[in-house]
Amino acid sequence: MTTLKRKRLSLREKIDILDYRKNNGNVGIRVLAEKFQVGKTQIADIVSNTEEIYKAWVENGNEERKLTKLRKCEGSVIDKELLVWFSKTREKNLPVSGPTIQEKAKQLAEVHGLNDFKASNGWLEKFRKRHNISFKSICGEASSVDRIAVDDWKKKLPNIIDKYEKRDIFNADETELFFRVLPNKTMAFKNETCNGGKVSKERLTVLLCCNIIGEFERPLIIGKGKTTAGLSKN
Repeated sequence: MTTLKRKRLSLREKIDILDYRKNNGNVGIRVLAEKFQVGKTQIADIVSNTEEIYKAWVENGNEERKLTKLRKCEGSVIDKELLVWFSKTREKNLPVSGPTIQEKAKQLAEVHGLNDFKASNGWLEKFRKRHNISFKSICGEASSVDRIAVDDWKKKLPNIIDKYEKRDIFNADETELFFRVLPNKTMAFKNETCNGGKVSKERLTVLLCCNIIGEFERPLIIGKGKTTAGLSKN
């Protein structure tokens, strides 16, 4: 049988061992050692100090409550500093996404040595609710669609494309890539008015094209260069 190394047990773990022994007819040392994967000598020491261990548990209170309280204190430090950072960032009209908040929280946890801190999606949701933060559009325009024209085109389209092979039916459209523009949505306080700053106009125009069976043509990109390259005569 493999000899188990002595390991450090918390007061809670010692209480679990003693409670199990008491609730199972005072089972022997060997059974407890196998059950809790602790050396027999260590189990014997715990059993021989049963009274002292229970007394320490009563005097010191529930250790789990202490850990919960400690985690709350640690979390409040991150919460407070994160809220200050968030407020200052929004004062500058900079957009803040959920993942950005989570990453900042991780950085603060690392600074404070809180390696067990998890900036999960659940944590983010609680942080938002605690501080009345919602996800808003910085700016935008409501667009209206002519539903009659759309429905009319949808009726005509099948007759038009029916004359062609599927691989010869393409859809192409251009879009603009504003590669220096910040996101147009942000986390913000619910009573906050979101104002966008000056938007960079630097962009590329991209033409995307594919056929009905999903075969893509190479994208055509139009940029603005200092000099225009001459076209090949060939």
